[in-house]
Amino acid sequence: MTKTTRIGRRGLLAGASALGGALCAPASLRAQEAFPSRTIEVVTHAGVGGGTDITARMMMVGAPGEFRQELTVVNRTAGSGAQALQYLASKPADGHTIILMTQTHLLTMLRNRNLPQLTDLIPLARATDDPQMVLVRRDSPLRTPQDLLTAGRARSLRFGGTHVGGVDHVAVFAFGRAAQLQQPTLVPFRGGGDIVINLVGGNIDVGLLNPAEAESQLRAGEVRPLMVLSATRMKAFPDTPTARELGINAVASTVRGFATLRGTPEDRVARLEQGLVRAMSSPLYRGYLENTGQSPESVVGREAWGRQLAGFHEEGREALTSLGLLR
Repeated sequence: MTKTTRIGRRGLLAGASALGGALCAPASLRAQEAFPSRTIEVVTHAGVGGGTDITARMMMVGAPGEFRQELTVVNRTAGSGAQALQYLASKPADGHTIILMTQTHLLTMLRNRNLPQLTDLIPLARATDDPQMVLVRRDSPLRTPQDLLTAGRARSLRFGGTHVGGVDHVAVFAFGRAAQLQQPTLVPFRGGGDIVINLVGGNIDVGLLNPAEAESQLRAGEVRPLMVLSATRMKAFPDTPTARELGINAVASTVRGFATLRGTPEDRVARLEQGLVRAMSSPLYRGYLENTGQSPESVVGREAWGRQLAGFHEEGREALTSLGLLR
């Protein structure tokens, strides 16, 4: 005689109840969802073809292989990073939306407290670190770093930079304060090309520029570097001292790096950091850094990138407040 098992109505209800409980259990009690599970959006404040946009796309060459998912660039160009920050804030904190930040975003945050702030973000990885140099024209009377310090303590030197209250203005202010100069006068231009042209033409005393912005003038000997504002000497300019070597505690770079919304689960943050660093450690990405004259040590993880962001955020606050541009 064959033995059969009969399940009555009560047993079916009990089984259904157990299944429903399992489906409604907290995520920590279920198998974790694979991450990323869909396309990762990379938000930038630059238009297509801009430096930040190109950096994002160069990272994305190797990233799909690391994440096993596609990535797409979302360009939100208005408001000096404001629209990009607002777009990021409109998304869930699940790691599927990241932002490529520059110092401009931090200055925009400082001016508008209604935007997401630095404390609302989690740094992930730095993508570029492009140190600035203190340059003078070939026939400048400021022939040595000491000449610059002596002149700058006697009068306000004219420094070329981009717009008032921008990244260059903060760097000029911070350098002047660290070097104990009279507050330098910022002469604003549209970009690095205009700055170096006016430096060669004698319309300004000093230019604070990335090496790539003055590459042809440096090669031709039309401008001379007095010091570099990097933590260590630059390989391309081994004879040019750092400001720190001269007793001036000033470091200034043009930087870009990735962040995501605070509240993103830690395991996803770690996955993003690891994948981004690996994607930007490829020979292709390193070739991009070299070809654009940027530091080969640009790529770092979230700890170092987070310290740099926090440092510039505080430096920017102090500069804008002292300049009367922030209340």
